[in-house]
Amino acid sequence: MEAQQKAGTIAGEYYLKGVMETASGFKLNPDSTFEFFFSYGALDRTGAGTWQKNDDKVIFSSKPGSKGFTLINSNNVDDSKITIKISDPNPSLRSHVYALLKSGDKQSEEFTDKNGIISFPKQPVDSILLILEFCPEKVFVFTNEHKSHNNFEFRFEKDMMEVFFDSLSLTLNEEGMEGQHPLLKEGVYHFTKK
Repeated sequence: MEAQQKAGTIAGEYYLKGVMETASGFKLNPDSTFEFFFSYGALDRTGAGTWQKNDDKVIFSSKPGSKGFTLINSNNVDDSKITIKISDPNPSLRSHVYALLKSGDKQSEEFTDKNGIISFPKQPVDSILLILEFCPEKVFVFTNEHKSHNNFEFRFEKDMMEVFFDSLSLTLNEEGMEGQHPLLKEGVYHFTKK
């Protein structure tokens, strides 16, 4: 009963304060679950999980998520280049993928075009690193076991835009909470309780 009462006093809505053009916040429920939202321009991301109080800290955790991408196909085609394709019906997502190709000591990097395609000069591919520009915290690394392959197709995982929490800790204060925002650059951010 006492734990529920303490959770009830912390429960509520907390909104990010003082960051231009950005809306973000947490809704802490009395049952120790939470919902998170982040909105910047046309970009919207959400997350959910459980929270717990530890002294003056609120710790946020959620189930582990994917790294955002899955390999659909890789093969060897008669071509003088390496092709990486991101298959997704949403052009605003597939055209914002960064790829880093590793071949021995050499690295090549490029962004996808409007069709979700990247081309590199043909070379043995050791690995491909992929990051969606809107989810920079999710880094997917594909290790290529077939060095002769030069054609790769990936898709986004269903949870690509979801935010996952690995023991994020915010400090309680008189106005609400403060600490590192899960998606913004390093710093101390303030969340005011409504």
